[in-house]
Amino acid sequence: MRKIKILGLIVLSGLFISALMISGEVPANAADGKIVIGMVDAISGPFKASGDRFQLGAKYAVDEINAKGGLLGKQVTLVVEDSSFKPDVAVRKATKLILEDKADVLIGCLGSHVFLAMMKAAEKYKVVAVNPNSEAASITGSEFNPYVFRTTPTTGQRTAATIAYFAKYSKFKKFYILCQDASLGRDAGEGFKQNLKKIPGSQLVGEDYHPVALKDFAPYISKVIASGAEVILTTNFGPDLGNLIKTEGQLGCKAVTGGGYLFDPVIMQDVKEAGLGHLVVHHSLIDLGNPIQKKFVKDFQEKNKDLDKVFYSPVFGVNDYYYGMQWMFDAIKRAGSTDSAKLIQAWEGASYNMPWGKVTMRACDHQIITPYKAALIVKDNEFFSFPYTGKPVVIPEEEITVPPSQTGNARCK
Repeated sequence: MRKIKILGLIVLSGLFISALMISGEVPANAADGKIVIGMVDAISGPFKASGDRFQLGAKYAVDEINAKGGLLGKQVTLVVEDSSFKPDVAVRKATKLILEDKADVLIGCLGSHVFLAMMKAAEKYKVVAVNPNSEAASITGSEFNPYVFRTTPTTGQRTAATIAYFAKYSKFKKFYILCQDASLGRDAGEGFKQNLKKIPGSQLVGEDYHPVALKDFAPYISKVIASGAEVILTTNFGPDLGNLIKTEGQLGCKAVTGGGYLFDPVIMQDVKEAGLGHLVVHHSLIDLGNPIQKKFVKDFQEKNKDLDKVFYSPVFGVNDYYYGMQWMFDAIKRAGSTDSAKLIQAWEGASYNMPWGKVTMRACDHQIITPYKAALIVKDNEFFSFPYTGKPVVIPEEEITVPPSQTGNARCK
């Protein structure tokens, strides 16, 4: 009789857990004495170089907080899964992290189209997903779900900062949009077109969207040259940016490229002088004149002194993950829990002091509101022996913030 009762309890427990999974409720790790962060990112395929560095930034943040005693009195564990830069894979890996690894929070990932898929798993299982680097406006706009918090700006903010720089520091009037044919590129194209209206007399002389991981940019750059464009507007990253810049140099294209991720030292080491004079915009550009950022770079390089200093420099992606996780840890501390409902309540509308200025998590769309930085690629710089970013200028947040009513998010009025 006793065996039958025990067996009945086991069956009922199993049914209860299954019911929780079906309903989307997943037990947390509170009783296990640890907090699990599930990371999904591209650590294979053509964008592996980016994913590897993002992983290092996340690990650095976790190691640092564990060395200080952990979070809420518990050690933090980072479990990493490979998205292969594919939406369907990201969904499977996020689901595995939630159901098998019992991730309390998700973080990731490279590729807005990949994160847009992954965030649906977070919503299904009611787990907060932090996004430190995917910028498509739709993530916190038309496709918003309340479990997503983005600690990096949107394409709307990036494109506004790019145009604000050209409006203030150049006399260029002829612009050509050349972006990836994916969520990031398409959203950016719309952002560029909207913001170009702020430059009197500006002309959009061409607009193209190319396949992701394109090898041959010659046909596109030939069209840019024929159009007479003075500026190429792009949000390309990784090999798609490197190949674009190199092709410009090979074909003698004189247009300045702006908006992309040329602060990636791996790309700049590859393109070298072909990158000179192009524009970089990013909220967290490292400025070694800032003592907080200078200390971060020094400490990071000391801890990782056995790694390649170009590949694993904390000036691209690494710092975005690090600072994004710092803010996430702060929100968890204030919530006193990793419970999603409590974390959402604690983070909505919260402010945080980043090394580049005060930032806010806008309550209606869970979007970071932040100032931006812009810098040209110069030969002599404080970082590397090859061309890299010069001294940045600040683009104030009021010049680049997308009004709530223009986000496409039904919660924002």
